Amino acid sequence: MKHWGERGGAPGQFNTPHSIVIDAAGTTLYVADRGNSRIQTFDTDGNFKKEFQIGGAPWSFCITPPPNQVMFVGSTGKVYKMDLNGKVLGSFGRMGRVPGTVDWVHAVACPDERTVYLAEELSWRLDKVIVDTPKPSSR
Repeated sequence: MKHWGERGGAPGQFNTPHSIVIDAAGTTLYVADRGNSRIQTFDTDGNFKKEFQIGGAPWSFCITPPPNQVMFVGSTGKVYKMDLNGKVLGSFGRMGRVPGTVDWVHAVACPDERTVYLAEELSWRLDKVIVDTPKPSSR
């Protein structure tokens, strides 16, 4: 068994680690460090790799199955789509408690790149979102 990290804001430290996932290769752990508004990555021995921010505090996330893995990150009032290197590819959502809005996204599941399930805390509901894929340009 192994453990790492302590409370704080430096690389490898945490303030409310809220979600953890691993890539399909089994080589990189992603940790939603909610209180520090960042995602930190580690190898499976706990060695810090890098951190990145999304524009909000990451509450939860999921990684789609291979071959083209992307991450969906739930936050407050928004969901971000990212590549595994931390580049934001898009986002959706606006704060609210009624259908068509997003509140505190406490859990996310993404069985593929177009389907995202959201567990929202304030509205006590689950949403299924179908993400549109960009249409090719006619130029």
